[in-house]
Amino acid sequence: MAQEIEIKLSVEPVYAQRLWDVLARHPHPKPASRRLFSAYYDTPDRRLQGGGVALRLRREGKRWIQTVKSAGIAAGGLHCRAEHETEVPAQLPSFPAMIEAGFGKLVSDKQMREALQVAFTTEFRRSSTLIRPRAGTIIEVSLDRGAIVAGELRDPICEIELELKAGETDALFDLALEIARGLPARLDNRSKAQRGYALAARIEPAPLKASIPPLSADMTVDEAFVTVAFHCLAHLQDNETGLLAGRDPEYLHQARVALRRLRSAFRVFDMAIPRSHFVQSLDELKSVARLLGEARDLDVFAVETLPHAGSAQHAGVAALHQRTRNARRWAARAVGTAIAAPEYTAMLLRLAQALSAGPWRGETARPAAASMTLPKFATKLVSQRYAGVKKRGRHIAQLDYADLHRLRIQIKRLRYAIEFFLPLLEDKAQGTLRALVELQELLGRLNDDATAWKLLDTLATEDSSTDYQQAVGFLRGWCARDGEQCCSRLKDAWKRFDDLQPWGKSP
Repeated sequence: MAQEIEIKLSVEPVYAQRLWDVLARHPHPKPASRRLFSAYYDTPDRRLQGGGVALRLRREGKRWIQTVKSAGIAAGGLHCRAEHETEVPAQLPSFPAMIEAGFGKLVSDKQMREALQVAFTTEFRRSSTLIRPRAGTIIEVSLDRGAIVAGELRDPICEIELELKAGETDALFDLALEIARGLPARLDNRSKAQRGYALAARIEPAPLKASIPPLSADMTVDEAFVTVAFHCLAHLQDNETGLLAGRDPEYLHQARVALRRLRSAFRVFDMAIPRSHFVQSLDELKSVARLLGEARDLDVFAVETLPHAGSAQHAGVAALHQRTRNARRWAARAVGTAIAAPEYTAMLLRLAQALSAGPWRGETARPAAASMTLPKFATKLVSQRYAGVKKRGRHIAQLDYADLHRLRIQIKRLRYAIEFFLPLLEDKAQGTLRALVELQELLGRLNDDATAWKLLDTLATEDSSTDYQQAVGFLRGWCARDGEQCCSRLKDAWKRFDDLQPWGKSP
């Protein structure tokens, strides 16, 4: 099967036609427009979707083209998947073509073949041309405008696809960056098939948590790093739309977690990956993380600390609630502006380009680490971090807040490392994770109480009335008591972690 490599950008219809102005400096044929109708087939129980396959029949003029696509990978706007195309005489799935494409097992069941039906359709106008940005490189640029249709439901399409026909992916990213600088476009990891399945199933958008990266023991350390980094990028992008829409504070939380995990991935692989090639991206990620962190602190204060403290009927506490709501609106607006900005899209493109096509491969920060097998690298890294956490928390009952804060950070980094490498680690990793989660939750609450105290320092200056200052004092007292309760539970939680069987030496 052929390999399809493309970058997908979503754009608001009002800006779409500006695409051709942005590309004017590249000599190219006048974009040709045609209407495309596609029907996606599956069984009622979605056997093909479950098998990671999309079956599409597209009408192009008087011809019908059947395309079978694998799920592939999609992150940072870059889509890589295998596809098999063949012309068919009518709008009827060709099972021999699917067998030829390597999906014979999926269609070997006669009942399954008979159950195939149209799951959803797409109808859009495609305007496309070929760009040759450098010698030996051909990129098909398409602007699609229309809709995905499932019964009476419709989901509008307005997106730019850049498909690499010849050349290196580096040129694909360069052209995407050029477009992102010229019009407000956003990277989109969702294929039309993914959107269609979600529409047909009436799946409501929801915040998505991090999952385990698909690592395997036969990967090199370089390959594992790229896989983990792209996995974190996908987690971030999965929550962007909801974050921009302001639907649920959990979108912001998950986007922040994704950024923390992504930045932690660079630390995890620091022994083997030269970070000098990622300096700009790391600085940009840090700036975005800081902005999301400020907004998240206000969310936690408003959604968790204030309600748990109670006494909302007190005039001063009610005023504190209102001022917090105002501060959250300003913070959310700042986050939305940053995420929607062209600079944010460009940041993701630059990072994805460096990960997939950068010159860093083959270079090593520490050759000994880079030459290890991935299981050995993972075990050594986790063992070192585990020992560091044990050392810092040895006398946990005597640690002051600053030391507990540093311990929380080390625990979080150890947890991320174990989660990254979970498919490669011993069975005891799950028990370690459970103990780390308990410690992280307690230390996280302690950190929330300290953060709330700092927020109250700012909020206290906004109103000098007696009621308001009483409310500030009440909240300070509640946070102090909650912090003491967390500390009282830390000793037992630490003992459960400390009693775990130590991680042995790397094999």
